[in-house]
Amino acid sequence: MGMKQAIKNLDAFPRAEEHLLRKTQSGALVSVVGLVIMAALFLHELKYYLTTFTVHQMSVDLKRGETLPIHINMTFPSLPCDVLSVDAIDMSGKHEVDLDTNIWKLRLNSHGHIIGTEYLSDLVEKEHSAHNHGKE
Repeated sequence: MGMKQAIKNLDAFPRAEEHLLRKTQSGALVSVVGLVIMAALFLHELKYYLTTFTVHQMSVDLKRGETLPIHINMTFPSLPCDVLSVDAIDMSGKHEVDLDTNIWKLRLNSHGHIIGTEYLSDLVEKEHSAHNHGKE
């Protein structure tokens, strides 16, 4: 028994021989009703997908002064750490530039393995001390 025959034996819906097939009106009716139901469900789901719902809600922001924890894990294998920064805009439009709280920058080698780890706050302190030493 060859590989082709073994695969054919796994067929859950084998084709019946032509002399065993008989087309009836009830079979045609079931087919037409099934197609109509499928078309109706498809059109309903398509309409639901394309319809937008606008929800208007207004409330007082009681947590305005609190910080929002954001966890992001992004890999830029060919970009130096010095080029990367994080900026944010809050709901009131206040623009936070070059955020440096709790950010880790990990140096990667060409294979994507970590070769160096520095906490960004440490980097900022080193930059400030380097600028201060240059002024002395």
